[in-house]
Amino acid sequence: MNSICRLLTAVAATAALCLPVSIAQAQGAYPSRSVKIVVPFGPGTGLDVVARGYAERLTEQMKTPVVVENREGAGGTIGAVAVAKAAPDGYTIVFTANGPFAVTPYMQGGAPYDPLTDFVPITKVAVIPMVLVSGQKAPFTNFEEMAAYARANPGKLDYASSGIGTPSQLNVERIKQALNLDIASVPYKSTAQAMTDVISGQLPLYMPSFPAALGQLKSGQVRALAIGLSKRSTVMPDIPTVAEVLRQPGFEANVWYGFLAPRGTPQEVVGKLHAEIATAAASPQIRAMIDKLGAEAVMQASAEFASQLRQDADSARKLLSSLGVKPGQ
Repeated sequence: MNSICRLLTAVAATAALCLPVSIAQAQGAYPSRSVKIVVPFGPGTGLDVVARGYAERLTEQMKTPVVVENREGAGGTIGAVAVAKAAPDGYTIVFTANGPFAVTPYMQGGAPYDPLTDFVPITKVAVIPMVLVSGQKAPFTNFEEMAAYARANPGKLDYASSGIGTPSQLNVERIKQALNLDIASVPYKSTAQAMTDVISGQLPLYMPSFPAALGQLKSGQVRALAIGLSKRSTVMPDIPTVAEVLRQPGFEANVWYGFLAPRGTPQEVVGKLHAEIATAAASPQIRAMIDKLGAEAVMQASAEFASQLRQDADSARKLLSSLGVKPGQ
């Protein structure tokens, strides 16, 4: 009997010793098949380009296919919902700009997802500045002259935007509020058409993303009045920041790019993805890609990114309320 007890004890001890190894092996099995990155906007956008750059690097690092799937529509909502409903196993994640997570849900009555509870933030990887530009035919050549012209001509200065709730509209509205200017938004369906009309002199102002305006800025078709970065751009350092021209330190006008997973994704999988993305971000290929966009590379921990989303939600609700935009408009 004693020998049997000793044998059972030995077996139990051996099993206990092996248990952590088994758990580690199970955790280490991720990924065992292809990982899908959903981009909630169309092919060829800056977001799509960065997603595909990361997918290529992650495929090499993780030794498994990492593919990009574009699920555009409804301001990014369709792609966000697809990921929110996906299995929380790390094999479907979203790479998004801040719109579907920082603005769109707070404009919709009964939004089909909650960015604060339906997702696990993995990391934010880039900050894309907005840049306020004017055409060569505009009656001003810098920010100060623009503000003076707007004050001297209340209600007579319009600006192009990509529609209510878009960064091109909300950030100009923030500038308007800061200076108490009376200027109006003219919505456009595409950045290309808005830029064309600014260049031709149909409208004097527009605030697209820096990458979207970079070609026209370099060719001299438009002037840069201010950029939304926390510090001057290394690509075009002569452009003053919005914080400088407003004399409001800390004022930024930008969008972010980041990765998120469905709620319930295991923390060890989120940690693995964060580590792999951080390694990719440090590669020469990704760094060159981000620099080419005129963006700032960042790398946030999951908790920091979650805090960013909460701040975005609070800011969006306050700004939309001040503009009289109600959910469902």
